[in-house]
Amino acid sequence: MPASSSCDLAIVGGGLAGALIALAAHARHPALTLRLIERGDRFGGNHLWSFFASDVDDAAAALLAPLVAQRWDGHEVRFPAHARTLAGAYNSITSERLDARLRAALPAEALLTRRQVAACSATAVILHGGERIEARGVIDARGPGDLALLDCGWQKFVGIERTVAGGHGLDRPVVMDATVAQLDGYRFVYCLPFDDRRLFVEDTYYSEDPALDVATVARRIDDYAAAHGWRDGSGNESRPADPPRRESGVLPVVIGGDFEGYWRSGGNRVAKAGARAGLFHPTTGYSLPDAARMALL
Repeated sequence: MPASSSCDLAIVGGGLAGALIALAAHARHPALTLRLIERGDRFGGNHLWSFFASDVDDAAAALLAPLVAQRWDGHEVRFPAHARTLAGAYNSITSERLDARLRAALPAEALLTRRQVAACSATAVILHGGERIEARGVIDARGPGDLALLDCGWQKFVGIERTVAGGHGLDRPVVMDATVAQLDGYRFVYCLPFDDRRLFVEDTYYSEDPALDVATVARRIDDYAAAHGWRDGSGNESRPADPPRRESGVLPVVIGGDFEGYWRSGGNRVAKAGARAGLFHPTTGYSLPDAARMALL
């Protein structure tokens, strides 16, 4: 017969929202038995989450602090006729750091990877193969419900980490460089200097459709690097053949729709978190502050 087990709280989905709930619940109630269930090889996937210090309160900042891989004391914004350096602190969390923190903080039996969920209810999770996890409570944090029920535009991005021979010359993030050509909808480039030579460059733009041509956007990043003289020792743009970090995504920009229907599409009788609960900023798809507040609750 398929295996069966029980716990106090089962969290389905090991992305940012689910992981923060697991960390916060374990810190507040160490005796609570948890199961954090993730279909991938590791928690957090392949992501970089960044936030301004002013985005979160002190309690959320304390929850996030062990996950922060990089912190800067200022940042820049650039527009065609205006540029400014701002003093507000900026932080980045990596999926690798999130995964490592979970494994250090939670008991091994709480962390389940490579598990495909067939179904879940308010008190049980059924895995493919028939394994059943009974729980006093279940939270579903597996990502968006049926976005077709909402009226959406889209924010699309591709980001690539580069190593620049001779250094890139940035000592703080450029969170928005809108001096680039405006293609499709509003477009900007985002740069995070990890050290003197390592630089994460992300091309972001708004669009009316969710289709993302990753190769085309990657070439735009090459062009941006060339325009700034960011080249490797051979004289080519400094995108390595196997970059340490490369990610892409499409985030909803919600302007209306059937919100009650969206909620039901994620499971009407199951507690939800993250994008599945609609907990993201409607204009940017930004979810980190809501994920931290939800975890603290």
